Amino acid sequence: MKRNRGFTLIELMVTVAVLVILITVAIPSFINLIQNSRSAALANSVVTALNYARSEAVKRNTNVEFCAGTNRTTCAGALTDGWNVQLSDTELLRSWDAPDAGAVITKDVAGVITFTGSGRLNTGAVTLTTKYNNCTGDRSRTIRINASGRVSVTRTAC
Repeated sequence: MKRNRGFTLIELMVTVAVLVILITVAIPSFINLIQNSRSAALANSVVTALNYARSEAVKRNTNVEFCAGTNRTTCAGALTDGWNVQLSDTELLRSWDAPDAGAVITKDVAGVITFTGSGRLNTGAVTLTTKYNNCTGDRSRTIRINASGRVSVTRTAC
């Protein structure tokens, strides 16, 4: 007797239906994961630059600035165009390219953020907020730099 091999049409349809249900459930979670990762990466990039500026200030025992910079030589423009770490307008130490399109970065003080040779801010505490235009839920990140120069990040509502 000959045995038939393969799938029947009904078995194939049931398998496809189960796959469609699984994908429908998984895609929103995957999108959420991607958006959270983008928000975290944006905040981490800013925090990396701030920590670098502070460590260079302590290492060199001089003022080091964190500022918006589009042309990699001067502090001008918006943080969404990129940012620089430099020695008080004399020497560029490191430059970061602009983040992905749709990024929004704001700070509560005008001008540059300056770390002194002791690692402290030359002003009071500073707060920056990073998020993307399509931000929902608690995907925004608030970066706080206290007067002693310590940087911390918290998730906040958009």
